[in-house]
Amino acid sequence: MSDDILDMMLRTVDRLVAVEATRDMREGADGGRFPERLWQAMETAGITDADTIDDDMTGPAEMQALVRHVARHALPVPLAEVMAARRLLKTAGLGEAAEGLTGIGTADAGAMALEGGQLTGTLRRVPFGRHLSQVVFAARDGRGAEHIVVAARPAAVSADINLAGEARDDLVFAGEAPVASAAVEDAADQVLAMGAAFRAVQIAGALSGALAQVLTYAGEREQFGRPIGKFQAVQHMLAVLAAETAAASAAAEIGFAEDGSSSSLRAALAKSRTGQAATEGAALAHQIMGAMGFTREHPLHYQTRRLWSWRDEFGNEAQWQERLGRKIAGQGGDALWPMLTGL
Repeated sequence: MSDDILDMMLRTVDRLVAVEATRDMREGADGGRFPERLWQAMETAGITDADTIDDDMTGPAEMQALVRHVARHALPVPLAEVMAARRLLKTAGLGEAAEGLTGIGTADAGAMALEGGQLTGTLRRVPFGRHLSQVVFAARDGRGAEHIVVAARPAAVSADINLAGEARDDLVFAGEAPVASAAVEDAADQVLAMGAAFRAVQIAGALSGALAQVLTYAGEREQFGRPIGKFQAVQHMLAVLAAETAAASAAAEIGFAEDGSSSSLRAALAKSRTGQAATEGAALAHQIMGAMGFTREHPLHYQTRRLWSWRDEFGNEAQWQERLGRKIAGQGGDALWPMLTGL
């Protein structure tokens, strides 16, 4: 994707935000309702299909930029999940199997079974689960082999929401046949890593949106005759928030290899650092803005509630740090430097 095309798509997102991302839309979506009009506008503008136009437009850097920009605006849409699902299917050789709104789900190891051409098990807290046409996940067959599977959303759905008000639903499979499947080594790890890598990008985007709001507020809000951003204590907090945002952005870039794939190592590094930044950054943003930032009337909560939700989805920082520690300890200290420089 050329820089001109990417810039055009980012500006298109900005225009859609100005027209479609109204307070009524956001409040309506804050409870699991799907923002149909916004999503249709994104589809019409080509945003949702940006990664399927041609091979030159599937670079991870461009897709990260688009997902990050949508997250910066805290739009309640499953763009990251759709792109994650497509990348998993493409890697598994099932790129043509996605139809309609196709998302991504995870389950505990071995919880999803594929035997005799039938799926059994439960996917927990699937993002936008009730709104999906299809879902991509990992399942294990009777011989213990793992598969990347794409299946129609089952009829049995247990509805719930996350802290941001987005649908997070349990999908229960009881003998349904998959649309397509392919045996893939470490399929469950690949699904989890891809979801975590995209969440890391979203966290970086939401932090940049929160930082922009806080900088504006600190420059406009006055105390004792001058903007609060002129006070040294506030400047220090702004500097730390900016540093956490920059660290999250850098860490998120590690989550993807040049070909757009991810891995447990990359996901561990990206998600653990961005999860830490989400915690620190959201706290600082609210501290700087004070009581105003804690109200529903101020839009800061659209970013921070997503930060708090996304840091725990597809593995929180503690879980990824434990996996990273086990991997390093298992390979020995001499393997650490080659491991890091090989990224």
